Amino acid sequence: MRGAILVASAASWYLVGLGVTVGVTVYPSFALVGDGEWPGFRRHHSNRISRAVGAAWVAQAVGIIWWFLSGAPQAAWWLTGVSAFAAVALTVAVAIKIHNQLGTARSTAVLRRLHLVHAVRTLLWLISALTSTIALG
Repeated sequence: MRGAILVASAASWYLVGLGVTVGVTVYPSFALVGDGEWPGFRRHHSNRISRAVGAAWVAQAVGIIWWFLSGAPQAAWWLTGVSAFAAVALTVAVAIKIHNQLGTARSTAVLRRLHLVHAVRTLLWLISALTSTIALG
């Protein structure tokens, strides 16, 4: 079971680090991209970030499912799983739509919504990372 928790925890901490990096450097840098370069930049960002997040989501899911199959679920498993699922659901249901709204032009209001949703996702990743780490205890 420890291996499963390690996989879930490592993937969760990776997502926290990625989330902080994106929130502190990437999203604020959107304002520095010229209007003419914006569509290509946004497409490039979306393709690259999808790969970075997708691989971690798969690892996180494998760890959480493996953890569940390795023994009786505990409170830490539930918190890890629910927060991880909520982050994925928030991304799919809200963040992707906000990214798509940015489309060919940026809007300050849309960027603010993206920052807010991203902060919530990062918090969910942090809860998942902390609870899985506590389970290693």
